[in-house]
Amino acid sequence: MIKKLFYIAILVSLATAATAQDDTKGHLSGDVMINGTVYDRDTLIGTNTTQYLHEKSSAEAWFTLNYRIQGWSFMTRFDLYNNSPLLNPVEAYTNQGLAFYQISKKIDKWEFTAGHFYDQFGSGILFRAYEDRVIGLDYAVQGVKVQYTPNDSFMIKGFTGLQKYRFTVWPQVMKGLNSEKIWGIGNVGFLTGLGFFNRTLDQATMGQLASDINALPLAQRFIPTYNMYAGTIYNTLSFQGFSLYTEYARKSREAVFVTDDVTNEVQLKNLDGEVFYGGANYSFSGFGINIQYKKIRSFIMKTSPYATLLDGITDYLPALSKQLSMRLPALYSVSAQSQGEEGIQGEVTYSPNKHSTFDLNASYITQPNGDLLYRELYGDYSHVFSRRVKAEIGVQSLIYNFSVYEGHPGAVVHTITPFAEMSIRLNNSTKPNNGKERLTPSLRFELQYLSTKQDSGSYAYGLVELNLAPKFSFAVSDMYNIIPAHATPDKINYYSFFVGYTEKQTRFTIGYAKQVAGVVCTGGVCRVEPAFSGVRASLSTNF
Repeated sequence: MIKKLFYIAILVSLATAATAQDDTKGHLSGDVMINGTVYDRDTLIGTNTTQYLHEKSSAEAWFTLNYRIQGWSFMTRFDLYNNSPLLNPVEAYTNQGLAFYQISKKIDKWEFTAGHFYDQFGSGILFRAYEDRVIGLDYAVQGVKVQYTPNDSFMIKGFTGLQKYRFTVWPQVMKGLNSEKIWGIGNVGFLTGLGFFNRTLDQATMGQLASDINALPLAQRFIPTYNMYAGTIYNTLSFQGFSLYTEYARKSREAVFVTDDVTNEVQLKNLDGEVFYGGANYSFSGFGINIQYKKIRSFIMKTSPYATLLDGITDYLPALSKQLSMRLPALYSVSAQSQGEEGIQGEVTYSPNKHSTFDLNASYITQPNGDLLYRELYGDYSHVFSRRVKAEIGVQSLIYNFSVYEGHPGAVVHTITPFAEMSIRLNNSTKPNNGKERLTPSLRFELQYLSTKQDSGSYAYGLVELNLAPKFSFAVSDMYNIIPAHATPDKINYYSFFVGYTEKQTRFTIGYAKQVAGVVCTGGVCRVEPAFSGVRASLSTNF
């Protein structure tokens, strides 16, 4: 680590010097993000993780530097976690140091990368290395990647390396190869891709597997393999306003841990797997339709069979549900089940004129045995009354398998959630006021009601937000457990206060919030988090 820091220090010094001498030859950029949290214990909502009992506060920070010059690209990132629950919601994790470093060079039609990198093959079903700080994910690969792009219609790339795990790496070797070709027949265009992925277990993991397999009943034992092989073929067809995406991925047999549908027990099995995914879009003036279908059979892609929860995932399986930002409609969100699921989603958008838009969405997802996992019916109508006023109303109906998604045996949640939103701009003028920047005020209101007899019961939610663009934003909200379920008889207010300030590219926010325990999702990836009560502050900037 000392050597790494030494080399990075030299690199940044040279980059700064080069930029200062001749700004046309090099470009230095970066970003900073800092989060801080102070915990306020509230036994009524169940805030009982270690931060409330012992540490009382936590912090996270990321400081990224990028430098580019004459085909060279250098990148490094310093990460900090102090008493942080971000990587594991029930852990107080503390560590800091150089978490990401990369050197890449473009030579004619070739690009060479060493160090850490993010990438994906096609939609990511076979392989995806990415970062999502909101829920503490960082699946970077530490290794070497080579890409060859002879023209605009063909690309091939390959890599080998180890997946990043916090400030170290998983010991299992990964290798991948991906190529894409753009071609056409008449007015029909195609983008066709092929991908290959291989993961090799290390000796220590194989030894642990052998021991666990030998402990199984004789009829359930199998011979484990060091290597798992997987491949994918995908294609996008485009014709005028119509596009069709299809992908099929398959993996070889390997040792995986799965949950039995009947006994709910975790079992070690020797399974192969596959995924079929398809999506069709058609749009013309004022109308659009989208249909997606997905079928998964034990497509568990991890660095190690012993990696738990969201650790060690090497691919990305898209969720067949509408991605929502409103608090109550998003309360029961879902992620794809790599052990197995089959689902379909359809969405229709219709705008009869420039002022009105209708949006209808339906999702239906089952387990391989046919048991229902998720059913969503959603509709909204938005209307622009004037340049200053616009509004939206809608309703959502859900059936949500609480047992599978959040580990509550036997529970299925049924909800109906009407909602409304209105935005009012109070001043149309954006011109400077006597040479000074004019603040443009606007108000936004949200009202939502979630009705259910399961889980913790029904909720009402309200939000008032004042924006003084482009500088200030203020918000007050409350999520009230208006009709509690029998298990939680107390009527609880989950209120929050928020202030934000923006100065050019720098933004600072601070707020106090109480948050109910449940699923937190971003980009279709979800995890279960405990209840929260406390003050959160963040600072972000780029240069």
